Amino acid sequence: MEIIQIEDADLQVIEGDRCRTFQAVSRPLNASIILNDIQVYGRKRVIVICNTVSQAQGLFRDLEELNHNERLHVTLLHSRFLPEHRAQKETDLKTIFAQDWKDDGNCYVLISTQVIEAGINITCQVMHTQLCPMNSLLQRAGRCARFLGERGEVFIYPTVEVNPASTVIAIADLEEDESDPKKQSFLPYPKETCELTWQVLEVHTQSAQANKNVGFRTEEAWINQVHTAEDLLQQRKQNNQMQFEQHFEAAYFRGDQSAAGELIRSVDNRSLFVWEQTPMIDIEEKTIDPRNLLAFSVPISTLCKAWREFQSSGFGGDWIFKRIELPKKKSETYSQPVCTAITSRAALVSSIQILVNPRYLYYDEHIGLLIGINEFGNGFASPPKPQRFIKNEYCYHMDTYVGHLGCMWTCWRNSFETTRLKNGESADTAYSSVRDELLTAGGQLIKSKIFPHIQQQQAEALFELLVLLAIFTHDLGKLQVKWQEVMRGWQAIAHTSFQAKNPKAYLLAHTDYNPESQEQKTALKAHEKKHQRPNHAIESAYLAQDILNQCLVPLLEDYFSADKEQIQYIRHTVILAVGRHHSAWTGGWQEADLTRIKTIQLHPQAQQVIAQSWKTMLRYLPSTLTLPPANLSKNIYPLKREFDLNRFTNDQIEYLQLYLLVVRGLRLCDQRSVQLHNI
Repeated sequence: MEIIQIEDADLQVIEGDRCRTFQAVSRPLNASIILNDIQVYGRKRVIVICNTVSQAQGLFRDLEELNHNERLHVTLLHSRFLPEHRAQKETDLKTIFAQDWKDDGNCYVLISTQVIEAGINITCQVMHTQLCPMNSLLQRAGRCARFLGERGEVFIYPTVEVNPASTVIAIADLEEDESDPKKQSFLPYPKETCELTWQVLEVHTQSAQANKNVGFRTEEAWINQVHTAEDLLQQRKQNNQMQFEQHFEAAYFRGDQSAAGELIRSVDNRSLFVWEQTPMIDIEEKTIDPRNLLAFSVPISTLCKAWREFQSSGFGGDWIFKRIELPKKKSETYSQPVCTAITSRAALVSSIQILVNPRYLYYDEHIGLLIGINEFGNGFASPPKPQRFIKNEYCYHMDTYVGHLGCMWTCWRNSFETTRLKNGESADTAYSSVRDELLTAGGQLIKSKIFPHIQQQQAEALFELLVLLAIFTHDLGKLQVKWQEVMRGWQAIAHTSFQAKNPKAYLLAHTDYNPESQEQKTALKAHEKKHQRPNHAIESAYLAQDILNQCLVPLLEDYFSADKEQIQYIRHTVILAVGRHHSAWTGGWQEADLTRIKTIQLHPQAQQVIAQSWKTMLRYLPSTLTLPPANLSKNIYPLKREFDLNRFTNDQIEYLQLYLLVVRGLRLCDQRSVQLHNI
């Protein structure tokens, strides 16, 4: 990126005769001030900007109350409108508040949030705005006297004030500071930055320059005054590296969603859905999948405030929020999400997708979404997302166990072209080899962080072996007697009833299944109701230990002179990738799991297909390094000890990074191998 210095002569041409003034007003902004300014000065294009959606909604209602003769044409715009309503408003505004707008005798008022700070090319005569950081303020001001020859005034107010009838709405987004309820809030902005901005504006307002045009040079100076100091403040806040790492580890590697909230506080919103809930949402005829519905993005502070008021009001057995999540212990299935009532603030904060009780939610196209215990539901329900149906893309095909591993290794080694169905239409797609995408990075990581004494070529060869072993072991759990019994049983049904392939005597990795066929969907559900398929990912990781001990450990000892700790961690890198190839936060087995599972019993032909796969895959491995043959040593594995996948900490960050590259390679090969059926 190149920084271009603008000369004063160029600035004069750019800014021309446009004039924009700024004035800090110490009173709160309210509807009467807006109306009085319109009447006294004959304004025809007015923009009002609040910091939160709820404040904009409260001010909108107040101004509508004062608009007795409907002489004002007031539009409200914020982020909590359905896409089609927001798009229509933006289209209308671009016409009404356009360059060279014509006076038709009417006054048009836009009340908005920061959603118009960028991307909407509109202008106005006067702007009333709530105080915000200087960089945001100048973005807002860019919508006042935007074009050459225009004159505009920008008034900045420290707070927004609404009538008592609208107060409940206006404070919905402002969660009180429990330690200091009277503390002034500038949400969603930092208090310190807003106060610095106010100081600069007050000095300007009291100066001789108050009624003169504020051009680029002045704006540049204001930015430097406010945000240089702000940057120092932010730097001090970010210095607590240890706390950050603790949150990062908990969120990224252990799936602690509350820790994730600490890392992304600045965009701390939740996806909100609403529908009339049946007793069980996965009843066959009335399944509701939130993934197919439009969601509102709402600050967690707004939801916490509503939840706290709901608790205080004592609504008994009723509920206001439910958490939407996949059923427990179902990470390897395609089950519909379930909803569980939220009973604590911590549970609310850690929820990503939330169902709201429709009796406490109101929506219309004029004011948008309102939520809280004082709202009366108007029967609104989350509408479906626009159709982006990807027809047949996820139609599954039968793969033998040996064939599936062979396809994955092909995707690792080779690029290929195929045809995919995207949004119902055929699209040519070219995949590069996964090896080309990851090998260099994997080798550099091993050489720089784990074995600095080896050559880059040796490091890349080791990384390739780790990916090979991850691919080779990731589906070992599918060789269980029960897994094969259930899936071969389904394939036999698919063969006789739906013209699918004959499973013959093969051990399978995938079966034929078209999820768009209601007949197949019903038949599979009936089959699974009678025959429960065991999970396979953690089982694969557990069995992988046997194979890694036979081939990887001797190689690390003899060829790389690895110490005990390095061997332990590299070995676990592969195990972790295998155990988490379906779910990034799979933890392993605890005591209760051992009691339930007891043993892993393999199919009598398991060792035979493992040997076939080993022979096939190693045939295409470069000869830089060689592995001794490996296979499972027995057919029945009694489970006696807990199996913990969460063994890495921040002290082993290089192995966590290695795990990320290995599991990335494993998943890409797994996903792309399905596409080989389309060639």
